[in-house]
Amino acid sequence: MALQEVPRITKYLSVIMLFGWLGRNTVWQFLPVYFEMHIDTVFLIGILTSLPAAVCILLDIPVSNYVQRVGEKFVFFTGLIFGAFPAVAYLLATPIALTFGKLFEGVSKSLVWNSGWSLSMKSSDEDSESKSLSVFLLGVNLAAIIGPIIGGYLILNNGFSLVLGLWLLTSMISIGLFLSYIGISSKADKVLMFEKLFKSKTYSNDFKHLKEHWRKVVPAYGMIFLYSIIFSFFWLAVPLALEEAGATYVEMGFIFGLAALPKAFQIFFGDLADKVGRYRMLVVLSAALTPVLFVMYFLEGPYMLGAFFFVAALLTNGIPPIIHTIFDQRAPDDVESELVGFMETSKHVGQLVGPTMAGTVASVFSLSASFASAGIISLIMLAYSVKLQRL
Repeated sequence: MALQEVPRITKYLSVIMLFGWLGRNTVWQFLPVYFEMHIDTVFLIGILTSLPAAVCILLDIPVSNYVQRVGEKFVFFTGLIFGAFPAVAYLLATPIALTFGKLFEGVSKSLVWNSGWSLSMKSSDEDSESKSLSVFLLGVNLAAIIGPIIGGYLILNNGFSLVLGLWLLTSMISIGLFLSYIGISSKADKVLMFEKLFKSKTYSNDFKHLKEHWRKVVPAYGMIFLYSIIFSFFWLAVPLALEEAGATYVEMGFIFGLAALPKAFQIFFGDLADKVGRYRMLVVLSAALTPVLFVMYFLEGPYMLGAFFFVAALLTNGIPPIIHTIFDQRAPDDVESELVGFMETSKHVGQLVGPTMAGTVASVFSLSASFASAGIISLIMLAYSVKLQRL
């Protein structure tokens, strides 16, 4: 892929997010195990894991509107600041602090992703959109590969305090890089625009625009919802299943890192989808993912679980660049930031369902049974992909 086709600001964002997410990824995928030390039931851990998504559901529409009014850069910077707070909350390690940590995660996620997607998509040429979006995600994806491997060793030898400190440190570095290379210029009065968020007319216009363009954007909304259930399901089910199977922190770290490796190749998934057809690619990925999830229901050993998790992650990670490209082509530029908010809401509703589903099924039946429930969601995603291809 020719990187000269990718806007410079997208490359800067990718590097900033590499640093910002490196520290948190040394511990983030181990958090269900960490929470299990302080919280009694898997069901409650599932609720806690889904809490950031619930926060995002409340914030996505106001945040996307705020992005439209004050610009992406200021909102993104604010999200980076909030991204440092969970590390402090998790260090306190009380149930109340853990809850506040997840609340801060939700605020940061809504601010960063609403503004980041909008800024990246607006900066991209139509012919290279999938490539640009893949580069935008590259920093986060590399952090997801490297972070857990480092984190597994550090947690085994030093416990959780050191990796939570790394989360705080790398968050501070990302804030400094953003100020140095991009800045927080805003095109409007930030306080005045914030006050306008509480006026009903603001949201009536948003929903009016959604209604006007509903038929265009609903395919992307539906797919991101189904994909997000499966993607977020892994957050809870896989760490606890690996722990139950007897995996050490080092083994878990390697499995998490290897499973994140396909994220680095989203560039090629996006490029392939541009060539063979986006809807066709969605059908292929969904059809391959479904049996993998059902097979995981029967697996017990950590290495077999890790191997099939890698395959599932490979297939799952090919989906987001395709969905976002479909959305970008269908959403008009003048209201794209507002419609991004509704897309993020669809994603976060899915992320609310995923861990809650995993925790509920695990509490009622077993952790292995939760993989079968994810397989059913994948089957629904396949049927929807086939329907979209035929339209």
